This record gives sequence, C-alpha cells and structure tokens, in this order.
Amino acid sequence: MILTAEPQWQNKQLDVIVDLTPTKIYGDESLLYQVWQNLFHNAIKFTPENGTIQVTLAKNKDGQTEITIQDSGIGISQEDQLRIFERFYKADLSRQAKIGGSGLGLSIVKRIADLHEMKIAVDSSEGKGTKIIIQLPKQ
Repeated sequence: MILTAEPQWQNKQLDVIVDLTPTKIYGDESLLYQVWQNLFHNAIKFTPENGTIQVTLAKNKDGQTEITIQDSGIGISQEDQLRIFERFYKADLSRQAKIGGSGLGLSIVKRIADLHEMKIAVDSSEGKGTKIIIQLPKQ
C-alpha cells in the first residue's frame, strides 16, 4: 500500500519512514487495506512538501500491537478532533486549505476499526502534524 502511493509522496518530496515489526493481523484483508490506505493517503494529502510521514507497527508498553501513522502536516484542532470520525465532516483547516475529499474517509476507517474491535486515538496540534494510533485487539 505504501509503495502504490509512492508517486504521490515522491511528487511532494516527502520523507517516508517505515518501521514494521512482523506481526499477524487478523481480520478482513480488504477492509483493513482500506483503513491503512485511507490513513496513509490522508497523511500525504495534509503534509506539505518536504514533510515527513512515519509508519510504525510495534508493541506498546502494555504488549498491545499498535499501528501508528504520524505526519508533519497541518494538524487538527482540538475541537475538530472530536468530530473527524463523523460522516461528511471536514476539519476547518482542510476546508480553508481547499483540500479535496468527501469527509467520508475517517468515518469509514472508524467503522472498520470498530468491526475489528480496534481502538483509534488521535494526537494532533495545528501546524505540527497528526499522529493516528490504532491499537489492535489482543489475540
């Protein structure tokens, strides 16, 4: 999925750092692909030229497997973070920047994550980027 998006991130001269610990992930492969694709494409879309995107898959301090996608993009306000998983919602900064999209992507991500009993956390600051953390259920 990261390689299929290479033309987009190469075009913006983004530095993409990938650190994946080999792990089995159980679930619907095509639905989970949609999750990773949507989150990675959002990171590309909202990160300015010469920015950085980091993708990691590792165990946290509690032994839970987490997938993290972090960017150095425009960030999301605290107010908007409360609503970004709602259908058709577009954060104020993305509207101001006239960045395309339907506002459905993150609501789909949330729905698929819920179906797979995954937890999603957002850590973001305007102008400093966004970190999305998906915690996989214990197997």
